[in-house]
Amino acid sequence: MKELTLLKRTQLALLAVLAALVLAVAGCAGSNGAESGTQKSSQQGLKSLPSDIRAAYTDFDGPTGSSPFANFKPKQSPPWTIGYASSYAGNTWRSGSLNQLQKVLVPAYKKAGLVDKLIVTQSNLNDSTQIQQIHQLVNQGADIILLCCSSAAINPAVTYAQARGVPVVTFSGFTSAEGSVNVYGNYVQGGAAMADFVAKQMGGKGNMLYVNGIPGAASSDSVDRGVKAALKKYPNIKLVGTVAGQWTDQIAKTEVLKFLSTHPEHIDGIVTQSAQEIGVMQAVLESGRKLPPMTIGGEKGAACYWTKHPEWKTRLFNVWPPGSEATGAMSIMVRILQGQGPKIQSITRKLTEYGIDDIRKITPSGCDVNDATWIEPAEWFSEKYLDTFFLRPKAPLGKDVAVPGSGSTG
Repeated sequence: MKELTLLKRTQLALLAVLAALVLAVAGCAGSNGAESGTQKSSQQGLKSLPSDIRAAYTDFDGPTGSSPFANFKPKQSPPWTIGYASSYAGNTWRSGSLNQLQKVLVPAYKKAGLVDKLIVTQSNLNDSTQIQQIHQLVNQGADIILLCCSSAAINPAVTYAQARGVPVVTFSGFTSAEGSVNVYGNYVQGGAAMADFVAKQMGGKGNMLYVNGIPGAASSDSVDRGVKAALKKYPNIKLVGTVAGQWTDQIAKTEVLKFLSTHPEHIDGIVTQSAQEIGVMQAVLESGRKLPPMTIGGEKGAACYWTKHPEWKTRLFNVWPPGSEATGAMSIMVRILQGQGPKIQSITRKLTEYGIDDIRKITPSGCDVNDATWIEPAEWFSEKYLDTFFLRPKAPLGKDVAVPGSGSTG
């Protein structure tokens, strides 16, 4: 009898362990992808925002739970050290955002006594290297970490930083780790708007080419989701190819030329992510084809070409302006360190669109079709807009910081 009782107890204990493991696995599965935490709490942060701001989160794919940094206090008083763990430096977007950080933002925040220095690392699209560099930045005494264009592989490094009292802010994409505050436009909405525009210009039928960015990077995948969702409404449009342009003009040009050389069929429309529209445009023209309806992003050269060829069916979608997103990220980092208390894990906004009349107003007659610098929106993550996302809001510098190319005066 004692043996049977012991056996039953052992069996019950094993069942309890198995049940716990099942729950744990289910919990892990629920925390992967766009949401973190439980399903019940995943919308708490979103509910804390006004209804007009919540509209920007339609189809948003980042985490929208309450931020764990609502009552965060930094280890030390200002000026603070910022660690920037960048993943790539080879395109116009990265140079535009880094220039804004180094030449405009850090000097302004230094003058205000809020920032001591910016430490920049570069992983060249190697996740393992970026993770190691994040660890090094934390161990070197960075008060907060800035990430760009992250992938899911970076989540453990974010958790590592959070456990050591170092918040992480990502811009141009998100991580699903609890320890990050993500700031980026609604890229899913952007991808859907771009695909819908080209599809309509194609008359709802024909062959479409899609040039995405870096597959696996959160921001590229977000745009992908929007493009695919929009094309479901157009059953007579055939997606004849998807080319990875790596967000780099020269790479995009090479890859599109390769595609066109092996696909003689007519291409009726092109959706492309930015920053690579100049390369895509050049590839089509050099192949001897006429430019079909196509999206362009913020690179000034493509906008310049449009003003010289107004018959081109295109539209500028400013989904991720580099200087503007860097400016928003800097304000958010300092606000967190000041204890202003973010309400939500991800801060987003709608994209900005430009028609030909808008482009003519901001593009000089002597523009260069090869100009790879960026058009920036007049307002993106303004301080007034960012106030909405904090419990104790106050613009760190008392005003907006000007972004070159935007017409913003500060």
